[in-house]
Amino acid sequence: MSHSLVQVYTVYINAPASKVWAAITTSEGNNEWGYGGDLEVELTPGGSYRNLTTPAMRAIGMGDVAVTGVVEKVEEEKLLVLSWLPSWHPDSTPTRLTWELSEFDGPVTRVVLTHDATAAPEYADELAGGDDPNQGGGGWPWSLSGLKTYCETGGRLAGSGSDGHDFE
Repeated sequence: MSHSLVQVYTVYINAPASKVWAAITTSEGNNEWGYGGDLEVELTPGGSYRNLTTPAMRAIGMGDVAVTGVVEKVEEEKLLVLSWLPSWHPDSTPTRLTWELSEFDGPVTRVVLTHDATAAPEYADELAGGDDPNQGGGGWPWSLSGLKTYCETGGRLAGSGSDGHDFE
């Protein structure tokens, strides 16, 4: 499988931008979608970003931190740009992750996620997903589906969130 090194995903979420932003930038929100895990993030340029692992991730030997990065640009409830380095690729070069939020009447929020993996082409395929999400293979499409489900319903996409999977 071969995917683009610059991957762009767009999803419309039936929720205000403030709710989507909180889901992306707080531990409380982040634990409810995707692969979960607490966040330690300083939302200022040059601030650190750490997505911590969940108990299920630690049980398979991942350590305490899933992803590290540095915040490059932030506009509250509109834009978050950061470097992104997953712990399972420790020798890779950080990539760039950009979250763009636009709120429309409804309120409906358009989320555009751009992941530029040009610096680390070795994991472009896994970012695109398509494999079993319960084995870590859902990529951004699965994670964004979980974000949408959480923001719209307060519930979780099956298998998502901090305690949603066992990584057997």
